[in-house]
Amino acid sequence: MQSYKITIVLDGNMNDNKHIRLGDFITQLQRFSEIAGHAEEVVSGKSNRTIYYRITDLKHSSPAQVTIEACAKNPEYDIREATINEISNTMTKLKKGETIKGSERFCLVDSMKSFSDPIGNRLSHLTVVFDRDKIDLDKEFNARASLYVAPEESCESTARGMLDAINIHGRDGKFWLYPAIGPQKIECIFPDHLFEQAKMSLGKRVEIKGLFKFKVNAQYAHMAEIEELITFSPDDELPTFDDIFGIDRELTKGLSCEDYIETIRGKN
Repeated sequence: MQSYKITIVLDGNMNDNKHIRLGDFITQLQRFSEIAGHAEEVVSGKSNRTIYYRITDLKHSSPAQVTIEACAKNPEYDIREATINEISNTMTKLKKGETIKGSERFCLVDSMKSFSDPIGNRLSHLTVVFDRDKIDLDKEFNARASLYVAPEESCESTARGMLDAINIHGRDGKFWLYPAIGPQKIECIFPDHLFEQAKMSLGKRVEIKGLFKFKVNAQYAHMAEIEELITFSPDDELPTFDDIFGIDRELTKGLSCEDYIETIRGKN
């Protein structure tokens, strides 16, 4: 039976005598957690998590090692083996320079890129050990992951969702759109004249129109340069059927409802 344990081996840089800094250690665990989450999404096709991870071993013997174990929340739905294999197989393909197929793996590879970004800077070595595989991540691994996520295309489009998290620090104002379907979020760059409307739309449903940017290997847009912003009223502010009943008294042009309907049907 396959072990559901994964060991991450981390060496700090030479300036710290290969001791890993606390912030870097926490960040790397968070990034690997993102890898595991995206791998589960690839396997299940869903965003909800059915696997949690617990630390079963922790060592500091130069290098530092942490072993985590995948646990199924529901024993009747256990995709741990497939999820761990997805992580191992994708890392192996990046290591060997093999083709990675399927746009659903974009976020998985992107998270592996982030995980391997500190190599050669904050980390001197980074290794991931699975049940049967030991994969040494290096600068070449990071370069291949970077190349996979880099190419970009753009097109004019629209999207709807919840507007959240406005950030006006920096050259461009930005907010994040959380669509009901499709990508988890879209980073939206907006011009100065839309600032007040964006601020008043915080937490509301909106429609954006502009230039959407897509990574070639990704399923959905990750960024949009906004040209127009439409804000929708909350549901409790929308008129009810009683409010609009009889609102246009000239609709039937003086005919009864029955005669008006028969007139329309006669034309069709």
